[in-house]
Amino acid sequence: MVSPIFTPDFFSSNRAKLKAMITPNTPVIITANGLLQRGADSSYPFSQDSNFWYLSGISDPDIVMVIDAEGKEFLIVPIREGSRVVFDGQIDVGSLSEVSGITEIVNETSGWKRLDAILEKNKKLATLAAAPPFIEQFGIYSNPSRAHLLDRLRRHVKDLEIEDIRPQLVDLRMIKQSVELEAIKTAIDITVETLKDVLSTPYGTYNNEYEIEADITHGFRHRGADGHAFEPIVAGGVRACTMHNINNNFNLTRGELVILDVGSAVSGYASDITRVYSTDKPTTRQKEVFRAVKDTQEYAISLLKPRVSLRTYEHQVTKFIGRKLKELKIIDKINENNIRRYFPHATSHFLGLNVHDVGNYMKPLREGMVITVEPGIYIPEEGIGIRIEDDILITNDGAKVLSASLPTKL
Repeated sequence: MVSPIFTPDFFSSNRAKLKAMITPNTPVIITANGLLQRGADSSYPFSQDSNFWYLSGISDPDIVMVIDAEGKEFLIVPIREGSRVVFDGQIDVGSLSEVSGITEIVNETSGWKRLDAILEKNKKLATLAAAPPFIEQFGIYSNPSRAHLLDRLRRHVKDLEIEDIRPQLVDLRMIKQSVELEAIKTAIDITVETLKDVLSTPYGTYNNEYEIEADITHGFRHRGADGHAFEPIVAGGVRACTMHNINNNFNLTRGELVILDVGSAVSGYASDITRVYSTDKPTTRQKEVFRAVKDTQEYAISLLKPRVSLRTYEHQVTKFIGRKLKELKIIDKINENNIRRYFPHATSHFLGLNVHDVGNYMKPLREGMVITVEPGIYIPEEGIGIRIEDDILITNDGAKVLSASLPTKL
């Protein structure tokens, strides 16, 4: 499949929109992510800050983008010397301009000297606030590049007035432009075709979860994807009752169900689809639970349209799945605690440059947003975990299932 073409006009237009949304005559300074140590002298595979990419299209680390108060743009590129050049190569300055549309590129020394003058004159700037070093809610350490930039800026110029532009970028990124939708749809199509192959595999072919993961990885790369948009989840039996079980290395037992929660990435944009693979002819009970999840997903999708409140929507879906849990005789009383024991996560999240993309869940849905719909029922005591997930575009009068070409069946 052919990847969508993101032209410099896409990125320059995004920068212009952002500049129009912030306090007038405020310089904008944004940093790329930096490399993170994996061990000794090796780093983890580099992943760019999504907001930096959205504004520049640049995939190299440690670059700083500046838009001064008058709207003049330049990039500050780090100097590489010695063994770093031998092992990592020099940054291709020409390609930075070609991709981003920013024609002026300066080195670290002259760039920060120029930046000092801009900040001394304006005493204010707009940038992305840094996350705390450890994000307890997710149990992850944040990339320190934003915090490093802010520390350096404050050392250069004291008493800076700093405007956090994360809210403006959330508003911009929530509504997908046509080329973004093309990238998402291409990623979805690759994921769909790959899952069709896996789901049609005869019973008994796969003996271990990693064998399924390997076929999915091959299918993604063979069809032209960048790779996985996130760590794939291939979890059989009771392991499917752990939402983000990414071990993918257990032997499969004949007769258990396997959750496949996967998505390819194309031009940095994610897809996110979940289906259930059965290692044998499904039992009556497995079919009952699957039907309840499918009914819930169909109900959820029927609610989606512009101006819908996601908070109200989530409440409606939770009540619906509560009734299904009671019908299945999993719970006796429909209440929040009972429901959350067997349906512990939200139904939907935004999708885009990140699989859990930025979005304001307090604002109503609007045309051009892309979200997932992924209800599930998890019964550890029965060794059954079922989730069905599709990717949805909010249209002017409803919702379109972008992954509809992948059948939902057991």
